[in-house]
Amino acid sequence: MPTPSSILAGRERALAEVDLEAIRHNVRRLSRDLPAGAVHCAVVKANGYGHGAVPVARAALEAGSRWLGVATATEAEELRDAGLDAPVIIFGPMTGAELERAARARADVVVWSAPFARAALRLGARCHVKFDSGMGRLGVDEEHVRELARLLASGPSSLVGLMSHFATADEADTTFFEYQLGRFTALARELKAAYSDLICHTANSAATIRSPASHFDMVRTGIALYGLAPSNDDPFKDGLRPAMRLSSYVAGVRVVQPGQSVGYGRRFVAERPSRIAVVPIGYADGISRALTNRGDVLVAGRRCRITGTISMDQLTVLLPEEHGRPGDEVVFFGESSGERILCEEVARLLRTINYEVVCDVSPRVVRRYRGAAPAA
Repeated sequence: MPTPSSILAGRERALAEVDLEAIRHNVRRLSRDLPAGAVHCAVVKANGYGHGAVPVARAALEAGSRWLGVATATEAEELRDAGLDAPVIIFGPMTGAELERAARARADVVVWSAPFARAALRLGARCHVKFDSGMGRLGVDEEHVRELARLLASGPSSLVGLMSHFATADEADTTFFEYQLGRFTALARELKAAYSDLICHTANSAATIRSPASHFDMVRTGIALYGLAPSNDDPFKDGLRPAMRLSSYVAGVRVVQPGQSVGYGRRFVAERPSRIAVVPIGYADGISRALTNRGDVLVAGRRCRITGTISMDQLTVLLPEEHGRPGDEVVFFGESSGERILCEEVARLLRTINYEVVCDVSPRVVRRYRGAAPAA
C-alpha cells in the first residue's frame, strides 16, 4: 500500500499552471487580421492578470507583440529589470515621483492634463494623449486633445500617440461602441494629418476581435491574450486558448453520517452517509467564499460539488461513491481527463467577469510555466 508521502510526492498545495504556448497562440490569433503596419500591444498589468507579467511578456514578444502595456511605474520597472527592451506604455495616473520613475524606466505615459504634460516634457517622457470618447473616466474632449497635442509637439519626440478606450465593446448592442469609434476615427484622421507619425490606438480585446475598423496603428489586448473571452462566454469560438489551469489535491477523505456537518457555520449537514474530500486551498488562494455549496471542481477528471464553507486555506468537496482518494488532483478551472471548467463558468456563478477570477489567484499560489522558449 502506498504511503501518504508517496501519494502526495510532487504535489503543490495550490498550483497555477500557465501555458506560454497558449499565450503565443493567442498573440498570433489577435494579430491575424491587423492591417499592414499595425502592431500588437500585450497588456501585462496586474502581474499579467495573475499569470506572471515577465513570463507572459516574453512569450508575447516571441510571438510578435511589439509593445507591452502596464498600469503603474512599478510594473514598468519590473519589465525593465527583467531585461525587456520593448516599448512599454503605462496606462494609469501617476504622481510626480511615479512619473520620474516612469521616465527612468523609458516608459511611455498617458496624458490628459496640461500640468502633467509639462512635467512629462521636462523629463523627456514619450506621451500618448488620452481622448475621452465616452468611457467617462480619464481623458479629455476633442478641443483639449488638440491643445495637449500642440503642447507636446513642442518637445522632441514627446508626442507619440493618441488613444481612447471603449466602454461597451464586449456587449451585444453595438450602438455606443460605434458612437465612440466614430468620434475617435474623426479625431485620429484630423491629428494624423497634422502629426504624420502619430500612433493611434483604441482597440481592446473585444474590439480587436469584432471590429477591424477599430485597429488603427495598434491594438491593446489584455483578457484575450490570456485565452479568456472578452464577452465572458466561450473563448474557443474566437479561436483563443485559455492559458491558466488552477489545481490542488485531495489531502484526505472522510465519511460523515446523517446529521453531521462540515465546515464553518454548518452550511452543509449530511442527509445520508457522505464521502468528503478535504482540499488544501481556500479563499486566501483566490477561491471565492461565494462558491460555497455552489461551485464545481474536477476530482480526478469528474465533476464534484464544493460542499461546506470555503475556509482561508482549505475547502471540502462532496465525492460520489467509490470516486476520489488522497492524492487525486482537484482542478478549479482548466481541463482534466476530457472534462473542462472554464473561468467564464466560475465568473457567472460569482456574478462577475473572468478578469477577476484569474486576477484573484493569489501570490502564494505556485506558478509553473509550460512551453518556455529554449534558452539562447
